[in-house]
Amino acid sequence: MNVIPPAFFAAFFAMTAISLHAVEIVAHRGFSERAPENTVAAFKLAWEHGADACELDLHLTADGEIAAIHDKDTKRTTGVLKVVKDSTLAELRALDAGSWKDARHAGERIPSLAECLATMPEGRGRFFLEIKCGPEVVPVLARQLEAWKPRAAQLCIIAFDREVARESKKALPWLKVFRLSSEVTKDKRPVDLAALIADTKADGLDGLDLGLKWNWNEEMARQIRAAGLELYVWTVNKPEDARRLAALGVDGITTDDPVMLREALK
Repeated sequence: MNVIPPAFFAAFFAMTAISLHAVEIVAHRGFSERAPENTVAAFKLAWEHGADACELDLHLTADGEIAAIHDKDTKRTTGVLKVVKDSTLAELRALDAGSWKDARHAGERIPSLAECLATMPEGRGRFFLEIKCGPEVVPVLARQLEAWKPRAAQLCIIAFDREVARESKKALPWLKVFRLSSEVTKDKRPVDLAALIADTKADGLDGLDLGLKWNWNEEMARQIRAAGLELYVWTVNKPEDARRLAALGVDGITTDDPVMLREALK
């Protein structure tokens, strides 16, 4: 009778744990591979194709509203230059934010936060709300999200700016808040992971959402996990990268193509 060595069982259960780990698939600015980013069309398409979550970008407008748009101005996605913070929501919505992607999306508008949230299925999905402006938007965001308390599990906030993330957690303690970070600072110096973890813990945040260009490895994931933080990664558009990160046990992966990502992780 052959005896199966204990090492076999250890390896088997390790692989099983990885395969059973549910990785949250987050559609980057909606299904932005196929539809114009940060639009109702992109979010609806993501939900229709089974995305677990959608990420969107938020800016405060001149009239105190919140618009879903990545850049500080509208030039790239509309062909017309308007600075978001100096424009009213109505002025922004008058622009065509779809034609640049495809003629089929002509007339797609820059949506308000409320319009984006309205696309989310009842009881399924989640929005990652990335704050692209400063902390001045936080009180407005807190007011607009008050009615969403019963569905708190379907929302979270992400931000690069430490003050924005910290103020968001103070104003909305019932929501998870994750700190975004590239692998280098604005002056191209490597980000100190230990310091980033310490800051994130000190600010009472719930996790880290890190870029693909970090030196992802088992020790990095272990260090973040040991701090009790959740772990997400952006923006992953190659199947081999997705599988490598899933094997490290990340909680979620942001991608322009949620269909590709789901196929890669099967």
